[in-house]
Amino acid sequence: MNAAKTKFMAKERSAMNELIQAYAQGYDQLTEALNGVSEELLHFKPAPDKWSIKEVIIHVSDAEMIAIYRMKKIIAENNPLLFKFDPDAWAGRLKYESLDLQHYLELFKLQRAGMTAVLKGLQPDDWERTGVHNIAGKQTLKDIVSMFVGHVSRHIQQIERNKQAFQSRI
Repeated sequence: MNAAKTKFMAKERSAMNELIQAYAQGYDQLTEALNGVSEELLHFKPAPDKWSIKEVIIHVSDAEMIAIYRMKKIIAENNPLLFKFDPDAWAGRLKYESLDLQHYLELFKLQRAGMTAVLKGLQPDDWERTGVHNIAGKQTLKDIVSMFVGHVSRHIQQIERNKQAFQSRI
């Protein structure tokens, strides 16, 4: 292996390690966003068509289950089909407001820990394996992991907006 290839592979491995670290931190970031959230705020909806913080958290956990399924299919199978799910239908039909938030937080924690261990064991080439999403088209493993690092961040922003809307109504 020549020096340029060795340097490139080291850079790729470093980038993947950073992505894995960002993915692994999702649970801590999510629970930090819940600090000081009262029971009333947990159930507050800023508008009838918006989710409460409780619904957001349960959605994040359910979406993680879907993400892990997609990631594992890409790792284990050659160019598998990946399917969209309807988050609003899940929240409504599964009655997120009636579910136990602590169970879903624990589930999210365990899902992230388990998948982090899988990701740490991959080789650089594994990150370029692909699947075909029925709406988005071709996606690499790296794309999906990046998407779900961002997914937690976007929902933390949503939680913060709910907090602000709750405070502004007082």
